[in-house]
Amino acid sequence: MRTLRGFVAFAVVVVGVVSTVGSGGGSGYDVNGPTGPPSIQPPPAVDITTANAQDVAATVVQDVDQVFDFAGTIGGQIFPSLPSAPDLLSSNSKFELFETAVATGAPATGACAVSGAVTVSGDPGNNPVSLSVQDAFHLVFDTCDDGDGYSLDGSFSAIVTQLGGDPRTDVFGLSYDVQTVTVTVAFDDDTQMTASGCCFSLTWDSLGFPVTVLSLSPYAVVLSTQADEYSLFGGVYSRTVNADISVSTTLAEVGEATLQSHASLDGYVKYETVVPLQAPDGQDPASGEILISETAANGTIRIVIESSASVRLDIDADGDGTVDDTRYTTWAALLG
Repeated sequence: MRTLRGFVAFAVVVVGVVSTVGSGGGSGYDVNGPTGPPSIQPPPAVDITTANAQDVAATVVQDVDQVFDFAGTIGGQIFPSLPSAPDLLSSNSKFELFETAVATGAPATGACAVSGAVTVSGDPGNNPVSLSVQDAFHLVFDTCDDGDGYSLDGSFSAIVTQLGGDPRTDVFGLSYDVQTVTVTVAFDDDTQMTASGCCFSLTWDSLGFPVTVLSLSPYAVVLSTQADEYSLFGGVYSRTVNADISVSTTLAEVGEATLQSHASLDGYVKYETVVPLQAPDGQDPASGEILISETAANGTIRIVIESSASVRLDIDADGDGTVDDTRYTTWAALLG
């Protein structure tokens, strides 16, 4: 997971078991974000068989990887790096543009760290004193490269939906509804991803600092890569790290989500992380489970990560609760 490893690398030392989204709670702040447009569950559904199970599992793993790449990329435009500076507004240069747009009522343009530029426009109804719920911003990227391993081109709008704690400390929660997304991410390894669609919710929760959670909740988003195009509907994708003393971190948690991989699956499957994926910093996950199921029937694939070198696929093609076939592979093989 490219972005995950970059995210974790900001922690001085990364810690072990963090089991749930919202582990930094305790202030009444809802880390899962506001209620958005209803999730869409369209047909057709993929028919899981013993013959296609490994391909389906690989497609889901690759999708999860790309979703976290996307969440980390967009999150990096709004939220601070980990560990956050005492003042959020100074730890992310774009917040200076947000403040300028709020104070002046006019678009504010700033140069990106390496090359390109970003322009932030504030809604006239924004709070003129400080960041507040319902403040709205529109970000336009002109091949913006901040030296984080990628550049951005395109635009999206962000509306503050929740704010908890104090953004001028390490302890805060912040949610945005991100809308009208048309963004192309060009990574330094020559891969490329384009995101478009209606909207999603993005949350940064450090209310339990040093535990920090980045969450993405898509309502209707399409991710396109050179190899495939993915339609995402519903669910919660989250990534948890802890800047404490240990050797592991939660890689990924996915609340039940629906995916269509247009090239690889030509249909929809549901999947969820039933046991959070965990791994030493910078390595493949060593434990965790993902359950993949048909959207219109009962066939399932359970991806069981036995170790960093072994992944077991338990395939129940007819959904009767009995494993019909078992395959062994590795996380690296599933990532392709």
